[in-house]
Amino acid sequence: MNDEKHLVIHFNNGQKMALAFPAQIRDQGAGLLEAFKRIMEADKLAIQTDDRLLVIPWASVQHIEFSPPPATTPFGTIHKARIVE
Repeated sequence: MNDEKHLVIHFNNGQKMALAFPAQIRDQGAGLLEAFKRIMEADKLAIQTDDRLLVIPWASVQHIEFSPPPATTPFGTIHKARIVE
């Protein structure tokens, strides 16, 4: 089973940053929802790489993409949507 996750951060200035990392939370239920809630309520996103710590203010972020999507999502998430361009 591949536990690698992918995250693309799209910044307000048009730049983006792609990251790959191992699964951080094994619990796909309440633990995952609580972690997601804490991350979204914080004013910054902290990401540690092998050689640095990135602290990104949410005010700089336009949107983020998770791949693959988590099995458990916050209440109100629209499921099975398609991007139509």
